[in-house]
Amino acid sequence: MTGSDQDRKRVIMAACVGNFLEFYNFMAYAFFAPMIAKAFFPDSSGLTGLFEALITFGAGFFLRPLGAFLVGLYARRHGHQAALMLTFAIMAAGSLLMAATPSTRSIGLVAAFMIVLARMLQGFSDGGEVGPATAMLYDAAPAGMGGIISIMQYVTQLLGMVVAVIFGLVLSFTLSHEALYDWGWRIPFFIGVAILPFGFWLRRQIPAHHAHREEPHPFGATLRLLITPKILLVFALIICGTVTNYLRTFGVSYAIAVLHLPPGTAMLAMALGLICGVIAVIAGMRIAHRSPDPKLFVIVVSVIGTPLCMLYYALSITYPGLGTQIGLNLTVFLSSGLLIAPVWRLLFDAIPNHSRAFIFGLVYAVAVSIFGGLTQPLTVLLIAHFHDPMVPAWMLGILMPLTLLAYLALRRRMIPPSSGARIVASQPDQAY
Repeated sequence: MTGSDQDRKRVIMAACVGNFLEFYNFMAYAFFAPMIAKAFFPDSSGLTGLFEALITFGAGFFLRPLGAFLVGLYARRHGHQAALMLTFAIMAAGSLLMAATPSTRSIGLVAAFMIVLARMLQGFSDGGEVGPATAMLYDAAPAGMGGIISIMQYVTQLLGMVVAVIFGLVLSFTLSHEALYDWGWRIPFFIGVAILPFGFWLRRQIPAHHAHREEPHPFGATLRLLITPKILLVFALIICGTVTNYLRTFGVSYAIAVLHLPPGTAMLAMALGLICGVIAVIAGMRIAHRSPDPKLFVIVVSVIGTPLCMLYYALSITYPGLGTQIGLNLTVFLSSGLLIAPVWRLLFDAIPNHSRAFIFGLVYAVAVSIFGGLTQPLTVLLIAHFHDPMVPAWMLGILMPLTLLAYLALRRRMIPPSSGARIVASQPDQAY
């Protein structure tokens, strides 16, 4: 392996470790939401307690834009490595607070306040993390591969969720129901804290030529880019992807609280779905790399995947059990995983090089804070209001076609008339 290859490997690992821990912690919370509800909202029960726990989960999302903006400014002045070290330190504080906070029965309402504070710290750090990490991945990639290598952000999201759900699966089968609800749910959060020193070490190893600060693009001009058609379409794609992602990861709570299945059944099906998703994303990366314009592939997967996902939701409701849960999770993660690389490569290439960290970080944080944080609580409210467990299926049935339309609209703007079907990435001096 050449020195350049070794440097690239270090940058990828350093950029992705925070993203891994972000989604490990987020999904550990989502997977154990019924247990967290009992620990910190003991006076509520059923969907009400789950709703309160998910609102707390969503609290972290609302500080994402502030984190993206402030850390983005910090990265412009001090470089990507300094920004990523800062976000990791804040993430460490939030993770430790989440793991160690006593239950409401022990310290009263202070416990709920501390959990909200932990989620807000995590949300701030996660908002600041994504822009510099993605820009570092894009810049470290070989020529023409930035949009593909940046997909490692999503791969590590899935891997973080896989590890979280595997821990949940092991705990659900090895602990009694009482122990799991009493203290077992804390174990994955303590494990996340134990990973943090390794992440700090990785980020200190970032090669100097990837960590140095470049002269930033004028800030006013960067802000004006946020309202250009390309960036607005990027925003639309991130919104659709975020809502779809949190509908998929709602699967464990959905199976337990709505379909009344055992935690082990829900987590086993989710684990298999996530593993399928990782394989699908890698396959999609190969397809996106080999095809300069995978338009037909995106259309076919969208047209076939949408009704299949809705069909498996109906089957899981009519015949609740391990078999239909596995089928549902495999279908939703396979269909979305295949599309991630083609869609997100186009998305990353649409953002100009000189402001990729700030623009992507802020747009992503705003989309996730508003739509990601509200997806799961809103889904619970709609299920309770309409008494219809098919609500997630109807939402996917709307979102997947909207994603396709946004992709096709952005694709048209990324193909100059003289280039045939070749998508051209944005350059620093490209007019917007």
